Amino acid sequence: MTDGVEPGRQWYDRDGRPIPQEEAERLLGRPGYDRIRATTVMDMSDLDWIRDISTVWVGVDLGEVAEPPLIFETAVFDRDHTTLRHRRYATEAQASEAHEAFVVAACEEANDPVVLETTDSVT
Repeated sequence: MTDGVEPGRQWYDRDGRPIPQEEAERLLGRPGYDRIRATTVMDMSDLDWIRDISTVWVGVDLGEVAEPPLIFETAVFDRDHTTLRHRRYATEAQASEAHEAFVVAACEEANDPVVLETTDSVT
């Protein structure tokens, strides 16, 4: 599960504490541990218009030697799963706040928005 990550990269748990790779593999094996939130915004006036907003724990620093490490990512995808926007964050709280802001922005962009929230995350 940690394949594809450069050897020697530091892993972090969802609280930002450094952990060994073996612990990261254990956490990644827990269904839902990496998912913070997943929301779909649909426009009922244009069923081809969809925005999927996803916030995840990635466990390794996604930044360029950032302090603190950027271990969460929030991204917005269109119906074809093309990434429209994404941002990286150091804390789960920051990532969750950004997720909500992206949901609000998507609702403002849609003419007749419907919001569907996935609730299978594990804390």
